[in-house]
Amino acid sequence: MTRAATNPRFFSRGYLTALVTSVMLALSTACGGPMEDAGSNETYGESVGAVETSGALTITQAVTATDVSLERGQTLSAKVTYKNNGTTAVTAKNIVLTSRAPGGTHAGGPFYDLTPRLSNRTLQPGESVTLTATRVIASTDPLGTWELYPTWEDTSSVWRDGTGIAFTVAVAGGGSDPGTSGPWMSGASGQGVPSGAFATWRGSAVKIAGSWSDNNLNAANFWQLDPSGEYGSWQQSIDIAVGAFDSGESWAAAASGAYDARWRQSLNTLKTKWGSRPGTVYIRFAHEMNGNWYPWKVTASDATSFITAWKRYRALQKEIFPAAKLVFSVNRESVSSGIDWRKTFPGAAYVDVMSVDYYNQYPYVATVTDWNNSIQQTDGYGAPKGLAKHLEFARSVGLPLAISEWSGNADNGDSTVWIEQMHNFFKVNGGTGAGKVLYEILFNVDRDNRRWILYPYTRMPNSAARYQQLF
Repeated sequence: MTRAATNPRFFSRGYLTALVTSVMLALSTACGGPMEDAGSNETYGESVGAVETSGALTITQAVTATDVSLERGQTLSAKVTYKNNGTTAVTAKNIVLTSRAPGGTHAGGPFYDLTPRLSNRTLQPGESVTLTATRVIASTDPLGTWELYPTWEDTSSVWRDGTGIAFTVAVAGGGSDPGTSGPWMSGASGQGVPSGAFATWRGSAVKIAGSWSDNNLNAANFWQLDPSGEYGSWQQSIDIAVGAFDSGESWAAAASGAYDARWRQSLNTLKTKWGSRPGTVYIRFAHEMNGNWYPWKVTASDATSFITAWKRYRALQKEIFPAAKLVFSVNRESVSSGIDWRKTFPGAAYVDVMSVDYYNQYPYVATVTDWNNSIQQTDGYGAPKGLAKHLEFARSVGLPLAISEWSGNADNGDSTVWIEQMHNFFKVNGGTGAGKVLYEILFNVDRDNRRWILYPYTRMPNSAARYQQLF
């Protein structure tokens, strides 16, 4: 379960720009929104015409694109020419070609920048500059009609938008949206799942369940799989989070083989208790190791030992329970780890499934714009934070992605948008190959004052109703 980690606010360049823009709004009606995909919090201004964008800086060759009918995976390539038609030099802090997804606005985005951009460029009187830039259309990009347009930032940190052109994004291969029958395993953990009541409530089978054995004692016994246990008669697949070790133990000791005998016993017990059931066991070993709340947390000083220990566990799993799948599962963002979690990834040969635990928090998603901004976020190391970025990483290492825990957060609100967009993400990206969503598990566990649960009692009634309709 993800612990609430408060991210301190900081006085960033993007925040300063937003302040400046809000002040200028009252004077010049300029307004802005967050810039996505480039990992920035800058703001863009309003469109002020097709030719002159501010003072003496003029668009002399309007924005053009090599192709305006694109599919996911293809590259958008465009160019625009600016000229200083004035009598004094004009400095542009940034000149950018950007694109806006369907439903977005110039004021609020979300914005998907092409690269490169031109920065800190001074144009002398009569001087022209042409920007040519590109962007690969991602597999998670919304379908439909987009806008491509030029914009530049003046020395007062105000963005000046030029007139754009429309282009379309379609499914690769000329296909259509696969609809709600996408081939991912949809599951849940917690209330009503083992008994089948949850499946009855939502109106569809639970294809995979989530469970935990988070300490040495539980990992040695897996009581939930006993005949009288919670999942004693469960026949579908199961994702079991297995703790690496208890408090007072270490990755250095694990790397030396100190826990091999215990891990061997655990894997033998798991294999025996699962028996000949038809479902697949997904072992989520040392889950959320990039957080700071479990004894098996991985910090910068642990990275080498962690990778060595992981490979030891993998060798045992392949020897003892090869039919199981080993899952490398991170929290959506690192907390107090001091390292880019990608540096702790042991390699695709030692992992079967990438996974992320992903709750509606940090940031909270209440609108489609919030969602589009959040899924493209990276952390301070450049590592994935947003869901689309986690999917991209899974694709880059040739593995499928699981969302082993996800839900709303009632302490933040009751967001049907979150439910809708998560469902759409699974629908669009479901599958079994690299960079596909293999399975997702709703965290329907009654804890933390019903913060996460949707059934049978909830503090998020609108979300529960929407989940029931969609899933």
